Amino acid sequence: MLYDCKNPICSVEGVEHLSWQAGSFEIQPREYSALAFRLDGSASITAAGKEYFVDTNDLLYLPQNLAYTARYTDTEMMVIHFKTAQDDPAPQVFPFSESGIVYKNFLSAHTLWKNKAPGHPALILSNLYEILGQLWEQQTLEQLPEPFLKAVSFINHHFRENGLSVGDVCANVGISATYLRQFFKKHYQKTPVEYITNLRLEHARTLISCGATVEEAATESGFGDTKYFSRIVKKHFGCTPRELKTYGK
Repeated sequence: MLYDCKNPICSVEGVEHLSWQAGSFEIQPREYSALAFRLDGSASITAAGKEYFVDTNDLLYLPQNLAYTARYTDTEMMVIHFKTAQDDPAPQVFPFSESGIVYKNFLSAHTLWKNKAPGHPALILSNLYEILGQLWEQQTLEQLPEPFLKAVSFINHHFRENGLSVGDVCANVGISATYLRQFFKKHYQKTPVEYITNLRLEHARTLISCGATVEEAATESGFGDTKYFSRIVKKHFGCTPRELKTYGK
């Protein structure tokens, strides 16, 4: 699949904003692939005897050197053309829930291509890989079990509460601590406690950079003890809590 990066993108060949009226088309093999974001309209794509349906806000991947037929309604789309290291065997259609993120990256890529800014091929590749990264994340989440997703959502909403424990999370969503730890290790490469701590640290860093005191940041991020907060900051960032105000700048 394109988004797993097992077929690397070699070069960007063009970025277009296209629109046309309804019709049927026979497309001969082309030397480049296409990733198209449909802004309006729908389509039916037939390749190698299989039919694919594409709707508004869907992403369509058409591999290079592939012949296909297409039936379109009135259509508007943005498309990035590129070459890959290998020929993929078939199109892919991805309904995309976060269409705003996709549109932002297609728009950026189109502007870069149109203006031919210095370094634009690399910058467009960055846009393209950000789209693929979002797609990979969405596909991964769709494959995760519902109890685990509920647990992650609960943590994301409650990590600022002092005393939040793994037991609290498990009791709220009805799963065991062993189950929760296994899925966190598999999909985040960290424990639930490490995940909670990272959320708290990033929240505290944001608060301090916006002018909060160390005590305020520690309390509002779920760290009940300022001395403990200082030790964790030193271990994670290699600086004192006060130095977080300019961390990374």
